[in-house]
Amino acid sequence: MLAVLTGAALLMTAPVSGAAQAAGISSADASESHRAAAGFQDVLVRFFAQAPDAHGPVQVQIAPDAYPVYELSPDFVAGKPDAAPGDFAYFAIPARASDGRTATLWSVRGADGTWQIGNIASGDVEGEYARKLPAGAQLLHEPQVDAWYAVRDGQVTSLADGRAIAGYQQIVGNRYADKLPGSAYSRDGEAGGFDATSQVMPRGDGGAAPSGHDTGWVPLLILVGVLAVSGAGYVLHLRRHAA
Repeated sequence: MLAVLTGAALLMTAPVSGAAQAAGISSADASESHRAAAGFQDVLVRFFAQAPDAHGPVQVQIAPDAYPVYELSPDFVAGKPDAAPGDFAYFAIPARASDGRTATLWSVRGADGTWQIGNIASGDVEGEYARKLPAGAQLLHEPQVDAWYAVRDGQVTSLADGRAIAGYQQIVGNRYADKLPGSAYSRDGEAGGFDATSQVMPRGDGGAAPSGHDTGWVPLLILVGVLAVSGAGYVLHLRRHAA
């Protein structure tokens, strides 16, 4: 059986890459993001227990890692000079149940500047990709097609096949320029508009999700009561398995 990590163990976060530090995210932020995860053991147990593939009570281990995840930047899509491909979105903190199932805590900075757990998703998608990153690279997610990339030295490389993507800004500009904030698409509420943190974004099958992992979102309604008691207003989701 897996041992449940203590609060002290949670502070042993992995170093944050130089690329992440350049974007204003530090190792101290990673440590604080883990502090937010320390009180989520019971919530994770319920998360696993209420999942469709649950097979009884479990113990939960939270990994000593905090992977910075970047979402495609609207400024980059719009072609603004010197815009980075991605904006920091959240730290991904993997968790594993004693029966082998995995989940990921999303640690986000709240309006008051403190780190909070904003989402729990099934699977270790972010961790699997982050562990493939070259040294100094950022992990970039393109939500609409659920594709994952490494960004380093101005180069964008697909983590699905290792292929460098020339003209990536032009590609995403063609895809999403008419869906940016303020567009008719956004005003009409179509698929949430272009919002890297929106939980109603479609997650398609055209990207690079690891085999056997999830490509969609459905709310885990069973835990709403748990979070309402905490008063934190968290949003929890399961990632659906692709058909």
